[in-house]
Amino acid sequence: MQGYVTTQKKNNDVTTTVRTTTAPVVTTTQAPKAQTFISDNFENGAGKWAARGDSVSIDSESGSYYSGSKCVKVSGRSEEWNGMSYSLGSDFKAGNTYSFSAAVMQASGATEEVRLSLQYTDSTGTTSYDHIATADAKDKTWTKLENASYTIPAGATDLLFYVETAKSSCDLYIDDITAGTEGIKSDITTGGGKVGEIKAPQRAEGVDISWIDPSKPMVAISFDDGTRDATQEKRIIDALNKNGFHATFFYVGNWITSPETVKYAYQSGHEVANHTTTHPYLTQKSSNEIRSEFDQTHAKLKSIIGTEPSKLMRLPYLQSNSTVQQTLYDVPLISCAIDTKDWDGASKDQIVNTIKSNMSNGNLRNSIVLCHENYSTTASAMEEVLPYLKAQGWQVVTISEMFAVNGKELKGGQIYTRC
Repeated sequence: MQGYVTTQKKNNDVTTTVRTTTAPVVTTTQAPKAQTFISDNFENGAGKWAARGDSVSIDSESGSYYSGSKCVKVSGRSEEWNGMSYSLGSDFKAGNTYSFSAAVMQASGATEEVRLSLQYTDSTGTTSYDHIATADAKDKTWTKLENASYTIPAGATDLLFYVETAKSSCDLYIDDITAGTEGIKSDITTGGGKVGEIKAPQRAEGVDISWIDPSKPMVAISFDDGTRDATQEKRIIDALNKNGFHATFFYVGNWITSPETVKYAYQSGHEVANHTTTHPYLTQKSSNEIRSEFDQTHAKLKSIIGTEPSKLMRLPYLQSNSTVQQTLYDVPLISCAIDTKDWDGASKDQIVNTIKSNMSNGNLRNSIVLCHENYSTTASAMEEVLPYLKAQGWQVVTISEMFAVNGKELKGGQIYTRC
């Protein structure tokens, strides 16, 4: 639409009105320029990315990658939140919207949910977590994770961006991570990239995992203290055997009243392991005393079953310190992720409900569960919950089996609560 400008000219006392046209004024607003703040293809290593978890390693990997010739492999994960992380700088502001994407691969032998997540401090000072993007990643398949419109929560500070899984602690392969302004789309395609030779979980020495299906969920239910009540332990062993399951039994050397029950557990395929000789507070003992507590029971168990028992040791009272870990540098130290509280008078129904509720909320998978073999309530609970787990497609395995089938090593001097 044209506009008009009216002017007046005065010539010899005659006023003339002149109307002239003007071009319309057009105002344009340019769209914000897309900016990429993080772009890592890991051709030169992990860069500013850090391990998330004490036992986690981040290594350059050239056998598999999404693009270029390398990716990073995240191994040594013992918890789902273990992975690798990146501290977001001043380019990322609370309340603003951004794009995040990555190519991620896992090789657990089953489909696993992988995540791009954010840890932050909220306006109340509480550490909080948010999932930026999630995807179900098939085994040995490069999978696209992307959210091109993620808004950082208002008031958030201390922003930590990281990669994790929902349930598994399997190794992760990560490539082509980008983050920038809203709307940036990644060209990653699920199923693309190169997948090199990735070894499947191997049978560990002395551990038969041939009966375990790695695609099905599993849990290690373990039992403490020894045969002070052989009747209840035998009920537990029989319930396990009836359902085709295995478990780990931790024995206190001085509390073994029925060597035949220990032998029965071993001959049934269960793991026979160490729970010290006198069940002391190891944190109050000297190095020599700590070592003796382990060695005496190891020798006793060997004499009962006629071969080397498991090298694992359950920590009495689940307590440890640097002296315990340094002294038992060659002994994997076992705590638990789930305590049934049978030692504290939990009823049969309470024990069953603890296991079922943790199955429902996702915490049971690959967890170490603490029970005791001396209570009738525990035996009754196992007689009820084991067939239930089997009907739900679950497998109950020994601690060593669980780590072996997931391709994980149990290392001496380290404390484990789950695989």
